[in-house]
Amino acid sequence: MKVYQHIIIIVALILFTIFFYKEGFGSIAFLLATIYLTMIFIREIRRSKKNDKKA
Repeated sequence: MKVYQHIIIIVALILFTIFFYKEGFGSIAFLLATIYLTMIFIREIRRSKKNDKKA
């Protein structure tokens, strides 16, 4: 993903957090953030493993 896409997603998660906290569903926004950050982590681990195999 491009950097601007990450920024858009993070800003959306912040807005969701603010909105959901007002409604009393703050854990939903944190769950979405956790899923997003876990996906990024897994992609980076896979990318680093591929680079290690090539070297």
